[in-house]
Order: sequence, then structure tokens, then C-alpha cells
Amino acid sequence: MIPSEFENARFDNYQIESEVQHLLSNTMKAYLKLFKDSFDKKQNRDTGEKPNLGFIAEVGEQRIRSLPSADRSQIKHEKNSFGLGKTHLQVAASKWLMRQGYNTLLVSDISFMDELMQARRMDDGYEMLNKLLDKALNVNVLIWDDIGKSKPSEAKEGMYYKIINERYRANRPIVFSSNEDRGTLAERIGYAAASRLLGNCFEDHLIECVGQDWRLRKEKV
Repeated sequence: MIPSEFENARFDNYQIESEVQHLLSNTMKAYLKLFKDSFDKKQNRDTGEKPNLGFIAEVGEQRIRSLPSADRSQIKHEKNSFGLGKTHLQVAASKWLMRQGYNTLLVSDISFMDELMQARRMDDGYEMLNKLLDKALNVNVLIWDDIGKSKPSEAKEGMYYKIINERYRANRPIVFSSNEDRGTLAERIGYAAASRLLGNCFEDHLIECVGQDWRLRKEKV
């Protein structure tokens, strides 16, 4: 589901005003070109290695929150990962993939995990849960926005692991973003899930983002 804020998001209207935005845009476009050459629709799997792409923080939100209050503002300013256009590029990629005939599922972490937890509690023999999981496990490309944002729990950790591990074993790509870093993301989604998620990215397909928050710049104009 495309957030209303990004309904019109495309590659041609992604505003590049910094080096990190240039890097993110170029990385996404290069990744999609490689994906088109390596993904086998009939087998529903990537024929290459390490098919994931991730945009994460250099210093995660939870790490910044854990700092003494006197240090938080400065580190947040110096190592900001918010408002760089990660979601815009994910939506643009989703639209591009669908135009090329690929099945794509775009999820936002908090709402997606809430849906899974609600379905898990339903008295329907897990029918709704299995339907949600089937889509996430078997869609050609899973695009996961802001992974690790949902409040952690043991049940959620199990869901993260199931989806990420199953796609890892099938060599089906996950394109993801997070405002957590490698360490704090592992704490949020579980170490085993994070190992498979991050480890299934080539080095140049796992970008640690730092830059000025576009939303704050916009407010100042």
C-alpha cells in the first residue's frame, strides 16, 4: 500500500539536493537494472547472489535515544537519517517494477506488523494470518519501509524471522529502509533475522544514510 504522502512519487520528481540523495537515487536505479537481468519470473527467484537492497542509518534512532540528553541533539543533527527520500525511492521502485510486470508488495513496518499481530489473534484458524504471510513470502519483490520501527515483541521477532528467512532461502529480494543502524536494527527485529536481511545485500547495496532532513529544510523555506 502506497502512503498518501507518496502517491505521486516517481524517479523523475525525486529532488536531489545532497550527495547522499544522489547516492540513494543512483543506487536504486542501478539495482533495478541488475534485478531485471537476474530475476526469473517463472521460478519466482533471483538467479544471482545477495538480491536485497537496504537503506539504513549510520547511527540508529534507538542508539540516539539511549544517549545522554545533552548529546542527543548534536548527534541527531550530525548523523540524521530521516527525511532523505528513502520512502519516495521505494515507492518509485515499486511503481517501476509493477510496470515491468513484477508482483510487488510495499509494506510500512508499523501497519504491517499490526496487521500480522491482529491476524494472529483472530479466531479463524489462522486463515487471515496465512493469507498475509503467503503474499509476503511469495511476491516477486517485497518492499519493506521503515523496518524495525514497530515496538519489538517476541511474537513480532518470530514474524520477522519467518518472512526474512523464507525469502532468504528462496532467494527472493527484499528492498528495505530503516532509521536504525546495523546493531539497533538487530535488536529491534532479532539477530537471526537481521543477519539474513543485511547479509543478503552486497556491500554497495547496503547504504548507511546521513544527511539533512528534507522535511525540516522544507519547513524553514
